[in-house]
Amino acid sequence: MTLDDFIAEESALCSFSGSYNTIFSCLNDPGANVATITEAVELDPTIAAKTLKLANSSLYGFPEPIETLHRAVSIIGLQQIRQIVMSTVVIEHFRGLPVIGVDMESFWRHSLAVGALARSIARFRREGNIERLYLYGLTHDLGRLLMFLQLAERTEEVIGIRERDGTLLFEAETAFLGFDHASIGGALMDAWGMPPAHVEAIRYHHAPNDARAFPTETAIVHVADSIANALRLGSSGERFVPPVDPDAFERIGLEMPLYDEITSHARQQLDQMITILLD
Repeated sequence: MTLDDFIAEESALCSFSGSYNTIFSCLNDPGANVATITEAVELDPTIAAKTLKLANSSLYGFPEPIETLHRAVSIIGLQQIRQIVMSTVVIEHFRGLPVIGVDMESFWRHSLAVGALARSIARFRREGNIERLYLYGLTHDLGRLLMFLQLAERTEEVIGIRERDGTLLFEAETAFLGFDHASIGGALMDAWGMPPAHVEAIRYHHAPNDARAFPTETAIVHVADSIANALRLGSSGERFVPPVDPDAFERIGLEMPLYDEITSHARQQLDQMITILLD
């Protein structure tokens, strides 16, 4: 099976339909404004409710309740609301899938943790639009869901390679398929029409030195993933802790003591995100 086969076989998951498609298209439209995004979000009650719940959480810290979507979009801003809504769309899009070999609650906990850690690292680096790093972290392992869906019972063969050789799971995937979940995830982001930085950060999050155009974004996701695995903040199926590439760590340019603050900041946000998005 080739990389293209995974995208072709799971075409329903590699595209959005109905209200999801309308919302997703709107969010990806650079000309979208408060009114058009509000109208799109209102098409789906679940997404609308979770967007309002997030807007009213202490993650954003507004002193007065935000009672309407229009006000939420107006106050929070288009960039941040895009990431709030898109994270909800992505989780709801994959909810309830019968993925063999993956505890879905643990999978999303890990994904949200990597998103929170990536955003926190970006915040300490004073990056622009730190919410995009959250979305990169949230979606970094979606390729593993597609892979295990396609492999079904053969997932056990991949797990068997990991157990036999004592390797990391993504290395076992490559031994079995010739490519890993990160490559599948990058292809999925490309199929969704995500920006090149998003595609590259997902595709190379286990090989950050291969990222040519967006090495910093990729390094952030790579380090956030390793931290989340080391702290056992959920799991996408990885049993061991992927080592941090020293070049990626150096590229981020933050001193080691800062990572205690980064982790603490991310943990403060994570519990709320889990409560809101995984309800």
